[in-house]
Amino acid sequence: MKKDSICQVDVINQQNVTTATNYLEKEKVQKNHFVFYQKFTDNKQINIIFYLLAVEELCVCDIACLLNLSMASASHHLRKPANQNILDTRRGKNYILFYKR
Repeated sequence: MKKDSICQVDVINQQNVTTATNYLEKEKVQKNHFVFYQKFTDNKQINIIFYLLAVEELCVCDIACLLNLSMASASHHLRKPANQNILDTRRGKNYILFYKR
């Protein structure tokens, strides 16, 4: 994953953020049952996976909003699952969307 994996614009898709937040709240109890979560040392990375289960793809801006982080910090938390081929990206003109493989 490239270091420039942040959006050029700061536009948050509120519907995706709300859907992902609601999904995480419903599924919090179940996240201990997934074996692949042992790969992650960071709870934020686990939450990212759950958000992407709720919404097929999210922009770095959306993930930053969901995690209450800067886009640079959100990009940092996305790097490990992307490098482990758990997440992939799709680039738009001014944004980067992440999705679960």
